[in-house]
Amino acid sequence: MAKNWISGESPAVQLVDKSFNIEPSHTGSSVLKTLLWVFILSRIFFVEVAGLAYIYLPQAWVQAPQGTLPPAGNLVYQALSGLWVHWDGLWYLSIATFGYDGRPTSTAFFPLYPLSMKLFGGGVVGGVIVSLIAFGIALFYLNRLVTLELGPQVAWYTLLALAFFPTAFYLNAVYSEALFLALAIASLYYLRVGNYWAAGPLGALATLCTIYGTLLVLPFLWMIWRQEGFQVKKLLHVSWMPAGMLVYMLFLFKRFGDPLMFESAQSNWSRHPEIFIVTLYQGVIAAWRAVPQFFSYHHLFASGNPSLVPGNFVNILFALFAIVILILSARRIPFYLWVYTLAALMIPFSYPATGFPLMSMPRLCLEAFPLFIGLGSIMARVRWTRAVYFIVAIPMGMLLTALFATAHWVA
Repeated sequence: MAKNWISGESPAVQLVDKSFNIEPSHTGSSVLKTLLWVFILSRIFFVEVAGLAYIYLPQAWVQAPQGTLPPAGNLVYQALSGLWVHWDGLWYLSIATFGYDGRPTSTAFFPLYPLSMKLFGGGVVGGVIVSLIAFGIALFYLNRLVTLELGPQVAWYTLLALAFFPTAFYLNAVYSEALFLALAIASLYYLRVGNYWAAGPLGALATLCTIYGTLLVLPFLWMIWRQEGFQVKKLLHVSWMPAGMLVYMLFLFKRFGDPLMFESAQSNWSRHPEIFIVTLYQGVIAAWRAVPQFFSYHHLFASGNPSLVPGNFVNILFALFAIVILILSARRIPFYLWVYTLAALMIPFSYPATGFPLMSMPRLCLEAFPLFIGLGSIMARVRWTRAVYFIVAIPMGMLLTALFATAHWVA
């Protein structure tokens, strides 16, 4: 008997349901077709919105650090630059082009993504290609992981929740999020099935992509202990993530004489340690003060130097979303995924930027990717949450994509 991914819905959704019937002996092609459609439709959505915004909305000046960008190329290059390589993307592009030499601030951006860009030429097009390939891989392994843990119906809604998340346009952009998701999710999948020799190196590579990779130590410890007991040889696989970090630290020591340069570089964004409750309180205050600017078109899309102030309102919305899903998913997703999510959220909650306490929260929700598994489990069981999610996510995604495409600050 074929098993439906979605059942008991309206006729339109039932029609979709029939296309996702899976026979046990033919699951591979059906799943790959599903993943391909989710990938294509979600990327077309963000590319179309970004393109229209880039053409029809006023542009803000991109404040690139002096000497970080290569000379402008042809029209296609300039259009891609205008759409997909703002803010942190400029740093990744500059590292792929010039390396870290003479710029300690650039060490805040880990090396694996710009190195991957160089495989495709090192420019904007190379960065976009890396992000798109990585996002496809991330969807593949996310589906396998969630299907294994919670079943195909939850996997389906998890894929939709991630692919159409309001800041999922970063998975097109010259940013490291897509590559990190691919490596981290694949690592956790192989961890779950007991293939530690695949899980460990992937975890080490995730650590070379972003500091969030080090947090994979927590699910590694828990799952190896649960699956293998106290076996020292098995537990040694936990050391892959520290090894990845050690590689980067040794590079920094050789180049700058400071193995923790990436941490001290954060002072350029006025980040500092803080108790998470204080950060959330400050985030609420900053959000309240930002309300008039966020709901004013002339402030939100103002030309000239982009303002970070309206983002404070968006930041608190995403922070509250993350907290609610974290709480609701505590009993819905496996503990090793939940504890990683908690740790991933504690980084921005405990390391605010002065004046912008929850800076980058909309994007950093992607790093806490099991949030989407928790959300998918809720959507699979509670029908009305599906409509609510997309009614909110699609317009918000259009707004944030338009802001990003026109070089305004999002996250």
